[in-house]
Amino acid sequence: MIKKFKRIIYNLLIPGLKVIKYINWQYYLNTAKEIKIVVGAGKTKYKGWFNTDINTLDVTNKNDFNKYFSEKKIKKILAEHVLEHLTDIELELMVKNFYKYSEKNVNIRIGVPDGFHTDTNYIERVKPGGTGDGAYDHKHLFDYITLSNIFEKHGFVSTPIEYWDENGKFCTTYKNDENGFITRSFINDERNKDGKPNYTSLIIDFSKK
Repeated sequence: MIKKFKRIIYNLLIPGLKVIKYINWQYYLNTAKEIKIVVGAGKTKYKGWFNTDINTLDVTNKNDFNKYFSEKKIKKILAEHVLEHLTDIELELMVKNFYKYSEKNVNIRIGVPDGFHTDTNYIERVKPGGTGDGAYDHKHLFDYITLSNIFEKHGFVSTPIEYWDENGKFCTTYKNDENGFITRSFINDERNKDGKPNYTSLIIDFSKK
């Protein structure tokens, strides 16, 4: 009941929040050396990055992209555990918008649950309709092959930096660099403090051909 009430109040505030966000965007546009956006940011905030969510930037809507990025294109994009919530059609629209409204040397860092993870309990939590937080809304459980294919057919090149392969081998070169911080990664997630990859993400960097 309380959550429902909070959602009603939030929906009433959305028009005002959009105005505030747009004002913040104009300030960011005029002060930032390069455009770096976090997609589906929620409460996440990173210095130098412009945070967005569906109420301010619908990644499937080219009009939203045109509103924000007609003057200056995107240099970096970060999305952590967002894409698994999108349908096939929404993913196609998103990737097309990313390509059109980004610079030639863009870097897109995507982190999602990893479908090749060898722990069956992990898979049970993150699969569509799984037991984990938010999994009821998951539409996909990607692996490094299926996620790469979505971007590559639209002109991107994939560089997997944290992933399990089809033979059950865990691979990672991920580090906390300027291309984006992934909380649910081998080096950042507290569930891996024993040195084992108990909870990792499929993390891929995408660039244009």
